[in-house]
Amino acid sequence: MKFTIKHAALLTLACSVLPSCSINNTLSEDTIAPRYTPYVEESLNNLMEFGTDRYGSVHSPMLVTILDNDSKTSPKQPKKLDGYYRATRLFRRSPAGSNFLTDQPTIKAFHALSTISGDEKYTSFANSYADYFMENLTDEQGFFWWGWHRYYDVYDEKRKGIHFYKAKWGTKTFPHEIHSQIEIHWDKLWQINPKAVTAEMDAIWQWHVFDKNSGEINRHGDGLKGCDFTISGGSYINAFAFMYAKTKDDKWLNRAKLIADYYWQQRNPKTNLLPERPNARKRFDGSTFTTTVTGVHSFGLLKAYELTGDESFKQYAHSYLTAYAKYGYDQHSGKFWGALKLDGTPISGPRVYTDNVDSPAGYLASQPRGHLDLWEPYILGYQYGIYTAQMYAYAYQLTKDPQMLKNAKRFAKWIEQTPPGTPESKEAWYRDYSNKEGKQGTYAGKYGRSISFLLHLFTLTGEKPFLDQAVKLADESVDKLFYKGLFKGHPAKPYYEATDGVGYLLYALLQLDQVLQAPNKIVAEQTIKIGKNNVVMPLDNW
Repeated sequence: MKFTIKHAALLTLACSVLPSCSINNTLSEDTIAPRYTPYVEESLNNLMEFGTDRYGSVHSPMLVTILDNDSKTSPKQPKKLDGYYRATRLFRRSPAGSNFLTDQPTIKAFHALSTISGDEKYTSFANSYADYFMENLTDEQGFFWWGWHRYYDVYDEKRKGIHFYKAKWGTKTFPHEIHSQIEIHWDKLWQINPKAVTAEMDAIWQWHVFDKNSGEINRHGDGLKGCDFTISGGSYINAFAFMYAKTKDDKWLNRAKLIADYYWQQRNPKTNLLPERPNARKRFDGSTFTTTVTGVHSFGLLKAYELTGDESFKQYAHSYLTAYAKYGYDQHSGKFWGALKLDGTPISGPRVYTDNVDSPAGYLASQPRGHLDLWEPYILGYQYGIYTAQMYAYAYQLTKDPQMLKNAKRFAKWIEQTPPGTPESKEAWYRDYSNKEGKQGTYAGKYGRSISFLLHLFTLTGEKPFLDQAVKLADESVDKLFYKGLFKGHPAKPYYEATDGVGYLLYALLQLDQVLQAPNKIVAEQTIKIGKNNVVMPLDNW
């Protein structure tokens, strides 16, 4: 009898409801068919065929950010749909354009599929995209033309974004901006063009780290004092740690440590709670701890630890996560608070409501008063619940601190009890989304990250309910998002959309198939190895 994806699904489902059943006892590696990989393969094949820049006067291997699932074309004027609640500003969706930053998780999926399948066409495509991008989209500062304020319009063949202000060198600019909510795969870029990567790193040091003595940074690469958000600081720490790992030049390690130390000095030493933007004297985020610290900044720290072996990075991340576990967990509800005062006091609701998050009241409306909203639509902001869940699993992997595992399990239970799309607060500024599009489910990236988080927990503990939970979410994501050969960014959309995190879902589904193939082996080794050469497939999904 030939086993099909349908047979594998039925047998795995049977195993999930029979306590005595072991997946490995039911399906051997020779008999179980990949259950989710065919969806990923079809999706990436269609991206290679239809998703590249086929517009304007110059065609290229760059992927477009938005692709209509029906027509397989990039709309010149994409429908608004959830756009305001997802991005608040249209340019963050890179309309009619390409943005290599938001394609980073998709690039990771391309490489993983090549290793799994042995077909090098996926890696070849990813490399050609990266090579073209670095050769053609670098600015006069040395920065890549990517990020949350700039993108490339494939119809008009122009570098676009938002004109912010006059920069230090005296001209209007589309400011360079990266955050550690998206892991940049520096190693892949380095293999292709180390000169361009070095120029990017030099520019980060010159233009983002404006105070070379204290390590204070600005999220905008203009050389001026500005927003020292921890989500940006984490990305620079990770970047400089990577450069140290590649060059063994101490200046890069010292630069990474300088920035990490800057934030460490801004914390409340009694609680170890750190404000999201320490230099914001008149805004709530200058005196408020949010999950940007645990979910994003700490990721940059732990990556820096793995790259350099410097214990201070791990210590800082562990301290922030420990502090949030102590003060941020609500025993009565089983949930975590969205924000804390630096003395550890939770900031309760109701939230501030506004119809315009870009208004003066906008930042205050973004304050996550009350409990975290796991499924909020906004791609930036101050709520990183799923990210924080992933961080507790990641921290447990590196520290073996049982408190990290305890809090990871708390998040897993919360996710299980709160189906995707369930709103946490009726007062949120995105309540219209919660009452409409949000009722259909959540974003591809949130599905993907949740699946990877649960797989991480299963791999570290061997507790099968986490695997069952991952399978359930994966099935829901395929059912709601896979349409005409591509994954949509959201159930309510007709578009594949990179900013919705489709790449995270693709990678998570590849991970899940590998775990289902040999769960006992993966738990025993506490890692996923793929391909003929047993390449380690990272458990984290950034």
